[in-house]
Amino acid sequence: MKNTERLSLLGEWKLTGNKDGKSIEVSANLPGDFHSALLKNKIIPDPYYGFNEQNVLWVGKSDWTIERSFNYKKINETRTILELTQADTFFSVYINGKQAGSGKNQFARHRFDVSDFVKDGTNTIKILFESAERKAAEIEKALPYPVPCMKYDVYSPNRNLVRKCQCHGGWDWGPCLMVSGIYGNIDLITVADGIEQSLNYSILSCTKEEARVKVEFEYEAFEAGRKDFYFSIEDERVGTAGSDSLQKIAAQNQTEPQKATAKITANLQKGINTITTELIIKNPLTWKTSGELKELNLTKNKPYNLTLEYEDSVSGTISHTKNLYISTLKAVSVKEDAKSGGQTNAQSNQNAFLQNAPKTDASNQPGRSLYFENNGRRIFAKGSNWIPADALPSKMTSERYKDLLQSAVDANQNCIRVWGGGIYENDIFYELCDELGLIVWQDCMFACSTYPVTDDFLAEVTRELEYQIPRLKSHACIGIWCGNNENFGALGWFKESIQNRDRYIIDYDRLYNGLIGKKIKQLDSSRLYWPSSPCSGPDDFADNWHSDNMGDMHYWSVWHERKSFDAYLSIRPRFVSEFGYESFPSLDCTESFAPEKDFNFTSRVMEYHQRSPSGNSIIIENFSRYFRFPNGFENMIYLSQVQQAVAIKTAVDWWRSLNPHCMGTLIWQLNDVWPGPSWSSLEYSGKWKLLHYESRKFFENVYMPLFVKDGKLNAVICNDTAENLDITAEFSFLNFDGTEHAKTITKTEKVTADQTVQFLNLEIDLEDGFFIYATMKAVSSTGKEYTCTNTVWSDVYKHCNIKKATVQAEIRKIPNYDLDKNSSSCKIPRQPTGCNFETTSTSAVPDSIFEITLTTDKPAFFVSLDTNGVEGIFSDNMLTLLPNEPAKITFTTKKELSPDELKKALKIFDLSNC
Repeated sequence: MKNTERLSLLGEWKLTGNKDGKSIEVSANLPGDFHSALLKNKIIPDPYYGFNEQNVLWVGKSDWTIERSFNYKKINETRTILELTQADTFFSVYINGKQAGSGKNQFARHRFDVSDFVKDGTNTIKILFESAERKAAEIEKALPYPVPCMKYDVYSPNRNLVRKCQCHGGWDWGPCLMVSGIYGNIDLITVADGIEQSLNYSILSCTKEEARVKVEFEYEAFEAGRKDFYFSIEDERVGTAGSDSLQKIAAQNQTEPQKATAKITANLQKGINTITTELIIKNPLTWKTSGELKELNLTKNKPYNLTLEYEDSVSGTISHTKNLYISTLKAVSVKEDAKSGGQTNAQSNQNAFLQNAPKTDASNQPGRSLYFENNGRRIFAKGSNWIPADALPSKMTSERYKDLLQSAVDANQNCIRVWGGGIYENDIFYELCDELGLIVWQDCMFACSTYPVTDDFLAEVTRELEYQIPRLKSHACIGIWCGNNENFGALGWFKESIQNRDRYIIDYDRLYNGLIGKKIKQLDSSRLYWPSSPCSGPDDFADNWHSDNMGDMHYWSVWHERKSFDAYLSIRPRFVSEFGYESFPSLDCTESFAPEKDFNFTSRVMEYHQRSPSGNSIIIENFSRYFRFPNGFENMIYLSQVQQAVAIKTAVDWWRSLNPHCMGTLIWQLNDVWPGPSWSSLEYSGKWKLLHYESRKFFENVYMPLFVKDGKLNAVICNDTAENLDITAEFSFLNFDGTEHAKTITKTEKVTADQTVQFLNLEIDLEDGFFIYATMKAVSSTGKEYTCTNTVWSDVYKHCNIKKATVQAEIRKIPNYDLDKNSSSCKIPRQPTGCNFETTSTSAVPDSIFEITLTTDKPAFFVSLDTNGVEGIFSDNMLTLLPNEPAKITFTTKKELSPDELKKALKIFDLSNC
């Protein structure tokens, strides 16, 4: 058995072009982009360093040619198809000197019948890539009226007129690198009878006893005829797949491998044929979100194998296998009436826990819910927005994807929104989301612009959707299809659309409802189509930038309008799909793009890498709004990350307390495409910012939001597990010297499964300077324990009389994760202050796990650890540290390290020494 005969043309090619009349010829590896090839061959400087972006803009304005030779054996009575799965963007293919095809859409699959172009023996292939920026300018000149888009400090005009990754043309967090290249496969496919188009499945129904699976295979037959197709779904995990699978199988009472088969004899017509069958899986193992996996002490979903086999008259038996998950995930949006308290009667009856939830100001108004449901449970979406993993596609490796997505899961995130200005992501992204249990909100690739509705443009959109939707729809992780990012709101951004709104709103409706919406419903009717993010729902053109009772919302008032963090508490959204606050990256990251002489946030380089207008000024302005101004460059980095984490935590604590009125918070953004200040929680290298550490806490399945609102201290218990909990919490009221300000309050509560309840609502005197340190312990009905701490202040940080703290760290290495062996210690004060330290370390041992014990003589706040030059992840960070209450955390490095080496790299920051 084998796959269709394929000859991969990936590998080394010759890249040619010219600059200022001088020819350029270098080697280029595919898959990859031409900027990376030029960088590797030292034709261009690193575009991420300093102002080098300006020095490489010419690359995107130029045409480039790649070519190579290949050996090919022609077979009688077969066809040869050239397939390209991601060619960026305008290209023409020449085989043996003759044009064999062309394309103009990065998001479409291109297939060309090259049977008459290839020959036995040695062949040549040349592909000419024309500048997408120049082609966009040509398209703009031919338009009957303007189609405007967002402009940035460094940008490529008219990027909205071509079907290419939109942020390649510059954005308010990334560079303008109009890359081109081939990022997917380029194959010669030899076939005789026909060629596969897509193999998909959908879950028709699922109970504990059985799941009904519809399998759909699209096959292009070259001639009419009769053919047998064999389908099977098989679970081979019992006894061979490891403890995760065995635990899951035991939990669902499955004791033997499952296999379902079907044979379909099809009378094929010439052209596209759809072959379908229905298979039944007994005792199905259902797909779990990352939060559900964590409840079961599991780390991954394990797939079934879906296999298709059939005979080709020349190639013999063709076999194709893909992963299959039994998923019940769906997005739900219900238009509500006022009489039912903001929900339909059916919805109210279905979700009995709603009656115990905190009431919302909008409870007597009509609205529209939006939430995900999986395995019969409502899922509160806790996650981030995803932008491309790099501005240079050659750097978007499988390892990068694994690191970034695993970091999201490690921070207790269960949802990723693929933002509409990037790409329909590579297969590895969705495979990892399936495995890790990350729900994917999938935007179509349109963002922050108006778009043309010419026949040619709509034809290209149709082509990409007819490829991308079948490619992606079988992934269990896909939770919702969304038409675009912010394009309805964008109608109010440009003078052309403001002055002639009817024209542009008709265009908008034609593209997102008339074409995209209908095409998605045709090709994947099982999922909800959401026209835009944000929006109030299908067929609703309300202003959802400011309406917080309908659908999803983008809330940017705290950043772009410079409102206080308390503004987050003024809205009661249903689902927040974007909100964010910026910070500066670590010293490690800064050193990668700026020389030390420019380590000042008003230097030209630092301002150049800040792409959000006035971004550095907003960060620095809020230092003086909330904190005493920091001392020195590293402290400014530290405090900016504290400030970012505090801002986002303020929002999440409040919005999680509104569950089930609010059912989603997606932070803007998870990752970066290049090094610089941004809204990300992970730096360009993947290093965790303090926000990412904080999200690990505030996105926990069991969590206690704590906040002051309207003069009252509020504590809420969020139980996002399937078990009942016994809660015990203590609220300590402390002065900033550590003495008791008021008596400690102890409170207990029983919280049922999947419930959020008001736990404490206490009036407090905000005039006195003190802080509240809360600890919570929860015990489930099966004996699981959950803990959490939280801290709030009675006044703004800068007005509180905090005491200078001396924070020390004792470090010992943990060989083989054994806490009792081979310890060595060193006491390290906060650096770079210059205190004394002691060390009694031993030589390195072959492990990279350290236990760090933190102590303080005075209450210390936002205690944060960093290791400049050493990659690793702390088990906790940004702590409140109390005297006589040591905190133990672990640090896992990515390379072997001795305690002495860690001591030299470790820096400890806290607010009192900032």
